[in-house]
Amino acid sequence: MDAALQIRTDGQRGRILESVIELIAEMGYERVRLRDVAKRAGVSIGTLQHYYETRDGLMLAAFAHHTGKIVQGLEEIAARHTDPWDRIRGLVDYITQPRGFRNRCLSYMEIAAASSRDKELRHLFGLQYDGWRAPMKAAIEEGLASGAFRVSFDVDEVVDLILTQIDGMEVAVATQVAGMTRTRMRDALLRVISVHLDFPLSADLTPLPR
Repeated sequence: MDAALQIRTDGQRGRILESVIELIAEMGYERVRLRDVAKRAGVSIGTLQHYYETRDGLMLAAFAHHTGKIVQGLEEIAARHTDPWDRIRGLVDYITQPRGFRNRCLSYMEIAAASSRDKELRHLFGLQYDGWRAPMKAAIEEGLASGAFRVSFDVDEVVDLILTQIDGMEVAVATQVAGMTRTRMRDALLRVISVHLDFPLSADLTPLPR
């Protein structure tokens, strides 16, 4: 994992950083203020400024913490599965896990917009994107090598398509358009990915024999 992605496990600081991400989902990135974070985390503004002198520093630290946890989870899922399709399904299950699902989509959308205007934030956002790309690409390449998958164009382009479809569905969940739900997103992703990889699935999303 990149050194910039520092996961804070200590109680108070970790609680502060988690509070920032929660508030971004609820209020929007630009509207979160130090007093909002202090109130949510149950600390004084003085305590907050002891750790983080500026709002920008706090927001960057919160996203680095948040991104680090996501990338760590993706790496753990990838290490858990040896079968390429099981690994892909595990990655999709991880990103669509029920707990806090819509808030994760909301914070992702807010931070994506903010990163277009902030170089440091954009760097962290890129690390999160790379954290997704690496295990997905590795699983696809292993599936191709074993003959389980087939693609009709470049692997990098396949990975890019999958990640942009994930992004689009997360926006749909965040904005509550097109009836997109967590379950629908998960199932749609698995079906779309199976098409990209020429990997047949049954109606219940289990692999079919070729």
